[in-house]
Amino acid sequence: MLTPLVLVASMLRDRLRQLREDDRGMTTEAMIITAILAGIALAVVGAIAVRIQDKGTEIEEDLQNALALL
Repeated sequence: MLTPLVLVASMLRDRLRQLREDDRGMTTEAMIITAILAGIALAVVGAIAVRIQDKGTEIEEDLQNALALL
């Protein structure tokens, strides 16, 4: 019953040991690509936030116009 769990734990322990021993670090290219992707993600989140804000303002104006007609 516990044999599969022991096997998985052993495999994970070995993989963690390998990762700790690997001290190559990140290459410059990988860091540049990561920075570019992070910048793109921030720009997309900013664009989404602006769209949400605009839509909220539009809804608020529609509600005020509807109340003014009453």
